[in-house]
Amino acid sequence: MQEVIATLELLIQGLSTKRKRLQSIHELTKAQQALLVQETFDMKSFNKLLKKKQEDINQVVQIDEGFAETYKRIQKQIMKHPKMYAEYIRSMQSELKIISDLSIEITVLEERNNLKFKEVSKGMKEYIRSFRTNKKSVTNYYKNYNKQQESVRDRFFDSQK
Repeated sequence: MQEVIATLELLIQGLSTKRKRLQSIHELTKAQQALLVQETFDMKSFNKLLKKKQEDINQVVQIDEGFAETYKRIQKQIMKHPKMYAEYIRSMQSELKIISDLSIEITVLEERNNLKFKEVSKGMKEYIRSFRTNKKSVTNYYKNYNKQQESVRDRFFDSQK
């Protein structure tokens, strides 16, 4: 019984840590959203946020894996005596509800950010494409200009000696 209680406390602690990591992911996702609506897009800051967010995601995945394995070990004992562990189960359910709500909010924000990022990247691609086009135009202009200047020089100067 003490082993099950200790394991349940460990699981609750793991869920609490997961909630904190998800809150961090939520804040980082909001920060990404703020970057995406700025006049000029700061790719360096955006990538830093992505890196921090990926670290949190990796930790959440580890917590999930450990939670599933640990819960499987004590699941039968909890099912046999649910009243004995009711307080711990309620605590876990409370954490899981918060985690679920946070996950939904993160998913919605991520979808919005994904659409906005596609818009921003499309704008950046168009800017790069126009820059290349302008560069080609300028290069062609100077090539043609130089050819014209050569032909003008050839008319005025006798190239024969």
